[in-house]
Amino acid sequence: MAVEHRLSDVLSEFARTVVTDFPIHAILDHLVIRIVDLLPIDSAGVTLISLADGPREIAASNEAALKFERLQTKLGEGPCVAAFDGDAAILLPDVRTDDRFPRFTGHPDAEGLAAVFTFPLRDGDRGIGALDLYRATSGPLDEADLVIAQTLADVASAYLLNARSRLDLLAAAETERKSLEKFQEMDTAKAEFMASVIHELRTPMTSIIGYTELLGDDGSLSPDQRSSVDVIGRNCRRLEALADDLLTLASFEPGAYAGRRVDVDCGVLVAAVSAGLEEVMVGRDLRVTIDLPVTPVIVWGDAVQLERMVSNLMFNAVKFTEDGGWIRCALRNVDGRTILEVSDNGIGIPLLEQHLLFNRFFRASSAHQHSIQGSGLGLAIAQATAHSHGGEVTVISSPNQGSTFRVDLPTARSVVRA
Repeated sequence: MAVEHRLSDVLSEFARTVVTDFPIHAILDHLVIRIVDLLPIDSAGVTLISLADGPREIAASNEAALKFERLQTKLGEGPCVAAFDGDAAILLPDVRTDDRFPRFTGHPDAEGLAAVFTFPLRDGDRGIGALDLYRATSGPLDEADLVIAQTLADVASAYLLNARSRLDLLAAAETERKSLEKFQEMDTAKAEFMASVIHELRTPMTSIIGYTELLGDDGSLSPDQRSSVDVIGRNCRRLEALADDLLTLASFEPGAYAGRRVDVDCGVLVAAVSAGLEEVMVGRDLRVTIDLPVTPVIVWGDAVQLERMVSNLMFNAVKFTEDGGWIRCALRNVDGRTILEVSDNGIGIPLLEQHLLFNRFFRASSAHQHSIQGSGLGLAIAQATAHSHGGEVTVISSPNQGSTFRVDLPTARSVVRA
């Protein structure tokens, strides 16, 4: 077979190894053996060198080549070291008449070596090692053989750089995996800690609320004292509501309990929430319209979370709409999607602030201007609930023109249940 065909075979083999996970030393061992088959030489070796650590990988076609490779790195002298330091091939067609590396060529372990041809392995302007071709008879390699040797050195360099990049990617992926696991552990610990602390806070608050309700039942409190007790109770209930909101948000953290999923009739949820509006509507002049379909609109989800989402949106509409205004809640099934819209003609939200609405603790400037109290968690809970059910909450609003919050969820039949 012509040498060109044999070279083509070797190059094809290396092209296939570029996308494999073969160990570097195995590929180098194969390379030096194939070079001996391809060129008029007796043995071949490759040494990879690190500036910091010195030789770090040696491959050889036979024991003689291995001895010559180790000798050069041991002495710190020889064509292999020179090629690594430079950027050109080092050719010694007759080691007896070449005095460039006397310690290497004159060493007893170099016995039987007559010629050495060395080609650098490089990464741009940085050396990574050298390919050594050894022969027991003196004499030069012809021009074609030198071209082939340089080509194989370049191919070996390309493979080594590819292998290093692949190893770097694997190392980066492993680091990322460990970091992700660490963050997941931290998220789980954070969720558990938050839930534990909030439960501890709720216990004394519940007790305080209970005692404020008992105080003065016998009529012993003066009007001022009764008013103070009412303030205590009212603020404790606000803190209790805040704790409930934080617990709800904690339930969406990674590692937290996901809740029980069942078929939920959203129409029933909306009706239940609208009935609960009566208490906060006392003394208010608001027109409320509830538009529900005749047939059930079913979502596969957590009933408690979904009801909390609907409640937050509807109570917000009441809170941010001034007397004389209107509120409308409409539920419908559109092309396999459950659509809930809660609209009002209240104070609205500035356009530049709307992208922040679903951030935890964010409150729009319009809420501050009208001195409307709130924790800034209601919309964050609504969005987290929608996301956990495969949906989304969006808003359309203008200052003093009201707001429409639109919830888009998959219906039960379009959900793939785990």
